[in-house]
Amino acid sequence: MMTKNSISLGKIALIILPITFFAVACQPDEAGPTDDRDKFVDVWHCVEQSSQIGQTQYDVHINLSSTSTTQVLMENFYNVGFSFKAVATVSGSNLTLASQTYNGSQLQGSGSMNGNNSINMSYTVNDGSAIDTCTSVLTRQ
Repeated sequence: MMTKNSISLGKIALIILPITFFAVACQPDEAGPTDDRDKFVDVWHCVEQSSQIGQTQYDVHINLSSTSTTQVLMENFYNVGFSFKAVATVSGSNLTLASQTYNGSQLQGSGSMNGNNSINMSYTVNDGSAIDTCTSVLTRQ
């Protein structure tokens, strides 16, 4: 025989179960897809070894491209000034500098992120009279 208390508990269960189901069903999904480019966006200190100039150090700013979902812009790459932006394509932890005219020279190369705070790069810069072969390590600031 049902008592007043057992009816109340049954009604409470009927109210709580749907609320609990709704609360669990409305939880945000696990981390969705991320943009591979995000890990590169920052200010980086570059130590560059050049076959033409020797060792130089300077800062590089990496920002998202507003025109491509796979590219970043590298400001002051090769220490030519922040008004110049080298275009790099990102795939996972790798950067590719497809052949491009950059500050009047042909630039091409590649790099990869090591951990979260370092990028190793190798590239060539051809100004028409000499080819500068470079390696660099960029460290997150």
